[in-house]
Amino acid sequence: MQPLMNIQVILSLSLYARMVIIEPSKIKGEIVAPPSKSYSHRALAISLLSQEESSLNNVSLANDVKATLNAIEQMGAHVKIRNKGHDMTNMKIVPPSKLKVPSNILYCRGSGTTIRFFTSIASLTSVGYTVLTGNDSLRRRPMGPLLDAIIQLGGWAISTKMNGLPPLVVRGGGLDGGIASIPGNVSSQFFSSLMISGSLSRSEVELVPKGELVSKPYLDMTATLLRIAEVKANVESNRILIRPSRPIGLNFTIPGDFGLAAPLMAAASITGGRLEVSGLNFDLPQADSLIIEVLKSFGVKVRINRENIIISGIPVRSANLNLKDAPDLLPIAAVLASFAPGTSVISGVFHARMKESNRISNMRSELSKAGVIVEEMRDGLVIKGGHVRGGVKLNSWGDHRIFMALSVLSAGSSKPCTIEGSGWVSDSYPNFLGDMKDLGLVING
Repeated sequence: MQPLMNIQVILSLSLYARMVIIEPSKIKGEIVAPPSKSYSHRALAISLLSQEESSLNNVSLANDVKATLNAIEQMGAHVKIRNKGHDMTNMKIVPPSKLKVPSNILYCRGSGTTIRFFTSIASLTSVGYTVLTGNDSLRRRPMGPLLDAIIQLGGWAISTKMNGLPPLVVRGGGLDGGIASIPGNVSSQFFSSLMISGSLSRSEVELVPKGELVSKPYLDMTATLLRIAEVKANVESNRILIRPSRPIGLNFTIPGDFGLAAPLMAAASITGGRLEVSGLNFDLPQADSLIIEVLKSFGVKVRINRENIIISGIPVRSANLNLKDAPDLLPIAAVLASFAPGTSVISGVFHARMKESNRISNMRSELSKAGVIVEEMRDGLVIKGGHVRGGVKLNSWGDHRIFMALSVLSAGSSKPCTIEGSGWVSDSYPNFLGDMKDLGLVING
């Protein structure tokens, strides 16, 4: 059995490492934004803890979300899939009367959201121990602050290597509640995880950020869904408060994802095209809705209608961007800066070093290969635009957002670029290359 498993792993890795050649292209047309990965994770996790059946529409089928879907099933939820499409599905979720300890190791693939959400959720089982791990990238993601917070709230969780990294072991028995102090500048996922599990704690949960709180819009997103499920959740800059109440079932349609639409918008701009994007909802909080202001900062024309957002016009000026609340926009903002005249500064994203890859160092490396003059700072990049030559081999570093950003860079370059690691894009946007091809991207490989 072991040799067969090794062959399967090798085949899987070879698919992820596949290279594509992207020719200079013009991106234009109409597109429906892919479903939000962040809302999909949260809706699935809350549905698991709910007292009634949930009905979820437009759920993402990205690999990261599949990891969360697997987790809720292993913990006792019954999932009925219907109307499955390329990158979305509708489903009904029947929650268990009480959470089950998974019968096997909870494998979270490369999804930081999954392992962080389900580390605290695992503490809500009545008895037993849950083991959580993931791929090589995930086993380098920091978990220590979350493990400490679980202990502060009356639970028990450890890193098997005692270094704050996965694999993790979590003991059931529930959370007492109380106050937990957590560094605010590492990951908002620690807070969102405890907000969700706090709905079933024995008493009120108060989370206190130590230092500056980054990525606050993600906490607003979590609080919004909890309130829809009739859980009292309050997010302030200096504390987050959850009053325990078992969520009711959700009846919710996942909105389009601004962060995943961002590469499409940027591609249309830098290649001189025109793009109409529908399916985005400004009424629900999303950190990456900041992409609209990012585009405007570079002088890109953005028109917002009731039905869609229209992008046109190339970047015409440099920008000074602080992306502390939207670190996932760093790769695509760096690409926009590469085509904009003048020197742009992107700051406030030290926490982007602790994502699927070190996005600051890796974007500096890849942009430099393509002829862009880049200076790396502790918390961002300084980019002198207008020097993209292309004609090089680029590395996605096993990071879906870097792959998408480099695809856009290649489309706007004067010479074709080869990009390694196209398979990683399935972590967030499985049909990215298909959608880009429909919009005019010329792809070989």
